[in-house]
Amino acid sequence: MKKAICIVAVLVAAVVLLAGCVTTNASSGSSSGGGASASAAAPASGTRVVSSRIPDEVKQALMNAPEDALIGVGAAKMATLNQSMQIAGVRARAEISRQMNTMIQDMIRDYTAASEIDPSAALSFQENITVALSKAELTGSRVVDLIDTPDGTFWVIVQLGKSDTAAIINQQQAAAKLAVPAMASFNAEDRMNAAFDKAYGTEVSYSDRD
Repeated sequence: MKKAICIVAVLVAAVVLLAGCVTTNASSGSSSGGGASASAAAPASGTRVVSSRIPDEVKQALMNAPEDALIGVGAAKMATLNQSMQIAGVRARAEISRQMNTMIQDMIRDYTAASEIDPSAALSFQENITVALSKAELTGSRVVDLIDTPDGTFWVIVQLGKSDTAAIINQQQAAAKLAVPAMASFNAEDRMNAAFDKAYGTEVSYSDRD
């Protein structure tokens, strides 16, 4: 009887010891180079990706920008602060225009690929919207940050919100559809919303030349 009790006690002790080892290994695995650490090292969702060439002062301002906005960044180092500010602002807005033009090209290309629209009509429609947006000068965009870095470079951050863009593009789309009736079923706002979501995951860069 005593022998049986001793055997049971030894088995219980072994189970407790084994459980302690497993717990220790799991804990060390989560704090070392295991799968858990790889997950922790991954970028958090909802974090804007910013070019490593952008100074930390500017990068922090970009990190605070809302998700549902296009961001344009311009930099300039001219003879005077006023010149640097003006040129950097022009470059930042040019970045917004470039992003918008790329979005429109992609939207129309996707729409054309899934429909029977004549490619020449789609191209004409794209040109009409692009020209109209250019004339509108993206009036919804606004300067959200002005930063003068220690090296003398002046940085301007311009933001264009999704709701502002929807109003602009809907207005220009209506005019473009009158010019190209074949694109009547094109829904720019829905496609633009999807394009904004995609743009958020794209690295924010900047322009320092015209």
